Amino acid sequence: MIPPEKLIDGAMRTLRERVLPDVGSSFARGQAYAVIDVLNNLRDRVEIKRAFAEADALAASQALDGVAAALREAGDASAAATLEAAVAEAASGSPEARAEALRRSVIDALAALPDHPEAAREPARNALRGYLVSQAIRDVAPLKPSMLSEISRGEASETSPGEA
Repeated sequence: MIPPEKLIDGAMRTLRERVLPDVGSSFARGQAYAVIDVLNNLRDRVEIKRAFAEADALAASQALDGVAAALREAGDASAAATLEAAVAEAASGSPEARAEALRRSVIDALAALPDHPEAAREPARNALRGYLVSQAIRDVAPLKPSMLSEISRGEASETSPGEA
């Protein structure tokens, strides 16, 4: 089986080397570059990468542990135990399944913050904030440089997609 990344690389190469040289209109060239741009950014997201899922699951688990500790310290042992049980339940399965389950727990923890003792809110918020910031960075890191200027002009840049 050919890996999806290789198929996408081949499609981008075909568009760059075979299709674009024969496209006369700027508009059509811009559209072709838009497709290359989408494929370039989709390339590393076709399969959820195990390393990204593992990093996400670990970060979410650590954040939720921080929330549980804040709840326990503020005297809300029941809510802490519920959260710890959700983290423990998510510990089995593939990295992708763990990350998804823990993300749902993060959402639940965020939604439940107003219901918890005031003493737990700020430490819990900080634990969740740390996770969300690192998650945003993990989401943006695999993106390739934009081809918006090429798309608007219908021209190629010095760096072809997939080479950046």
